[in-house]
Amino acid sequence: MTVLWRLLVLFCWSALLAQADPVTAEPMRVLWWDVSLDERSNKPANRQRMARFVDGYQGGSRFDVVYKFEPRRGAFARHMAANPGYGIVVVTAANNNRVFNRNDQEAFRTFYASGRRTLMLDGTLGIRNSDVRQRTKWPGVNNSSANMLINQMEALRKSGGGLLIGTDHGQFQASANLAVRAILPQAKFSRVTNPSRDGAFLGDLLLAEAAQVKPLDMLRHWEAIPNQGQAPVGQFTDFLGRGVTLFTLVEAADKPGGGPRRPYISSTINPGAQRYDIASPAAPAAAAPAPTPPPEPKPEPEPEVIDRMPTRKSLPAN
Repeated sequence: MTVLWRLLVLFCWSALLAQADPVTAEPMRVLWWDVSLDERSNKPANRQRMARFVDGYQGGSRFDVVYKFEPRRGAFARHMAANPGYGIVVVTAANNNRVFNRNDQEAFRTFYASGRRTLMLDGTLGIRNSDVRQRTKWPGVNNSSANMLINQMEALRKSGGGLLIGTDHGQFQASANLAVRAILPQAKFSRVTNPSRDGAFLGDLLLAEAAQVKPLDMLRHWEAIPNQGQAPVGQFTDFLGRGVTLFTLVEAADKPGGGPRRPYISSTINPGAQRYDIASPAAPAAAAPAPTPPPEPKPEPEPEVIDRMPTRKSLPAN
């Protein structure tokens, strides 16, 4: 009887373990692949610090991060072939050169097809940690930059893994768009933006998935470097022939406001209907929902590329 009891207990314990969330069983392996330019105010060490922060989050119990600065064609494909098993791939690609080749694009497709199909496309990640202004330095005003990054990573982890592709404005989107179009052939980052206070965060993914972020703190960061990239949103078809929807997570009209709101970050994760004013000084738990904006205007044709916004190098020091 004792033996049968022990076997029953063992069986029940095994069943409970089998039902446990596999996402939380062990740290998710993350590759942070950096191909951004090495600039005086935004060096690889800046992005590596972000990667190390993610790696150390919750004592290392959530993520196991490998950071690589490899702006060479074919390097991503070689690394992925030799190191399988990543759950999340983060790409920081603020670069006006086409760093990825066809083999790299195929490696992105292979990773996506393995089941890691959550996408997050971020036109601000390239300047999340920049030395251009005091407000843009890590970890951000009231830790806002660090907390929003953790919210993004936790959302990807909880969804089972995927791709976070980050870039900057206009001319620096070449490599990021090669990665995006490997998965969604018709999608791309575009434009140069200049954020006004006419905008909103959609849902609380960016603001409260795991850590509190005050919308105004992030807006002040973006206002300090007023030229983020516009992320793609809407209906697309992936390279497998499946329909994919990219939802807006945060948007703002260009200064002075009143025009079309441009999405800065998008994702395949539906953020829900809740809106938070982009200039709210309160975190989501206490923030008043933002008013619903008027219907979006008809899509505008892409203008000729005349980028008069300052580059990282042309911005004056503090």
